[in-house]
Amino acid sequence: MACLMDMCTLHLGAPESHPYENEDVYREAIFQATDLVRAADAIVVGIGSGMSSACGYDFYQRTDEFDNRFARFERVHGIRNLMEGFYHAYATNEERWAYLAEYITYLEDCPVGQAYQALRELLADKPHTILTTNVDGQVRRAFPTQSTWLFQGDFGYLQCAQPCCDELTYALPAMRAICDAVGPEGLAAPSDLLPRCPHCGWLQVPWVRDDTFCEQGRWQQEKQRYERFVSEAIAGADRVLFMELGVGGMTPSIIEIPFWRMVAGNENAFYLRINKGKAGEPQQLEGRSLTVTADLADALGHMAHRDAACGQNR
Repeated sequence: MACLMDMCTLHLGAPESHPYENEDVYREAIFQATDLVRAADAIVVGIGSGMSSACGYDFYQRTDEFDNRFARFERVHGIRNLMEGFYHAYATNEERWAYLAEYITYLEDCPVGQAYQALRELLADKPHTILTTNVDGQVRRAFPTQSTWLFQGDFGYLQCAQPCCDELTYALPAMRAICDAVGPEGLAAPSDLLPRCPHCGWLQVPWVRDDTFCEQGRWQQEKQRYERFVSEAIAGADRVLFMELGVGGMTPSIIEIPFWRMVAGNENAFYLRINKGKAGEPQQLEGRSLTVTADLADALGHMAHRDAACGQNR
């Protein structure tokens, strides 16, 4: 009861952060979501791009950061947001790597967002694993490697473009060297600074999903750890919580549909979704689901606060 009183004194978010009719209804949704986390014996988390968007990191829309830091690339190449810059067909490798170096350095310089920090607090004492389609490095920097599967890769690493091997190289040192050489207005990297595979000398590429994406080595290890955790949790835990956070509609076969299938097929599993753009419950889960329609940074922050308050008052 004490933790409930603590939460009742807390103002839960700005009105525009959720669609609930009043703060009491939103507070109740936060209570329910936090209690699900606290009751779980094992937690499987799926994280999509909405999680980073809630932290202010939007790679698909024009942002102030894009206008300030990447304006020169827009003037010359016509790109309008960060992901357009990644997929743009540059005339030379030197032009491509001038942009990629700026982009990757920006990603690595971004602080770990508040939503990720709050989730880390919530999961601190819980057995968990995390599957993400994000490639911005936020999951990698917020959680231990042993608990994550970077399904689409991560801009923080480079791989051979062939690939001749499964070795990954941490990207930031080479990217900073290019940025220093190019300067704040440059548009082409020096040819001798283009990153190359240490084994075959072929150009490297960011370790993010495309037709050359390396699914060996680290990717396979992460896959096996994730699948082992999920299978053991379903077989041995009394209460398994599948948390879907900020997952959109671009790749439902990676997180959303598998989560629905595993919850539907296992009576000890429950599905929790937090997403500003989704409401309602999957009918096939027959009452074993909860959707909180709210900004992730707001919702997870309040959940972490409630969890801490309840822990102090046990």
